[in-house]
Amino acid sequence: MNRHYLSAIAAVLVALLLRYLLNPVLGNQGPYLVLTLPIVVAAMYGGLGPALLATALGTLIGTYLFIARGAGLHDVLQPENVARILLFVAIGVAIGLMGAQLRRSRKALAEKVQQLHASNRAKDNAMAVLSHEIRNPLSAIHSAHLVLHRAPDDEKRVVWANEIIGRQVAQLKRMADDLLDLSGLMRGNATANLPVDLRQVLQQALEQSAPLCVKKGHRLETELGTVAAVVIGDAQRLVQVFANLLTNAAKYTDPGGKIALTVGLRAADHVEVSIEDDGVGLLPGTVDDLFEPFVQAPGAASNAEGGLGLGLAIVRKIVQAHGGEVTAESPGPGQGSRFTVRLPLAPDGI
Repeated sequence: MNRHYLSAIAAVLVALLLRYLLNPVLGNQGPYLVLTLPIVVAAMYGGLGPALLATALGTLIGTYLFIARGAGLHDVLQPENVARILLFVAIGVAIGLMGAQLRRSRKALAEKVQQLHASNRAKDNAMAVLSHEIRNPLSAIHSAHLVLHRAPDDEKRVVWANEIIGRQVAQLKRMADDLLDLSGLMRGNATANLPVDLRQVLQQALEQSAPLCVKKGHRLETELGTVAAVVIGDAQRLVQVFANLLTNAAKYTDPGGKIALTVGLRAADHVEVSIEDDGVGLLPGTVDDLFEPFVQAPGAASNAEGGLGLGLAIVRKIVQAHGGEVTAESPGPGQGSRFTVRLPLAPDGI
């Protein structure tokens, strides 16, 4: 039995004992007065169900001990006693309802507090990640600036410093673009609402991620299907989703690894795109957190590309804006991972 119901029974028994001890003083006066206390206790800590149990037990046992014992049924059904019983039951139900509402309010408040704590931790984590990721390119730019200041006439050093500054500025620009992109998606900025051939979207995403796959010598296997899968949405945003997932798979897979992209129908009204790799994999219990802003996958610290950990958060926001969902799964570290995007197909005739 639920511990709240056991607590309600215990509270009723304690109240009955107290009422029994007070019986020489109270007699038949206020037979249910003390028995309201366990109802309050049960409602506060257990909600409506335990409060109703305490009301029922208090009514039955209280009536037997303090009204019916030594009297007949006829006396119990006297208007005065019936009124007492009905009033006690009404009070019990009212206390139960108020207690249930209070318990729901306390639970909602506790959830809000947890969300605030989580938000505060996320903010601290975001500031730490942002500071770390910005410091690296700024340090490189500062070093290049010192070289230019000390040897402005050395052509080789000027070229070297210029290349460093260009790369690091481009990295800072990518970070700023990601921040602005996520901010816009969080505000619910509208996306296009047009028929999109998903195979064309995937072809463009493959083209964008191909240079990194080639650079790392990955084997890329694709199964796009033979039937056009048409969805409603923004083609460029969807290209961004799958290019991001493919690029992540390439980043976190050792050179010469395998990446597979597969398209298939899920039921009759959804299309499913899976991107699977044999890379670093994911730790148990961390999969859901990957889609939160500023959370980076295992191995991110050693990844030369850097980043703020916003890519998957952006992916999830875009997919949700298209009425779909994105999930991740992995057998464990070193065993690869699979990301799956499910999108609703466009209605027939579009």
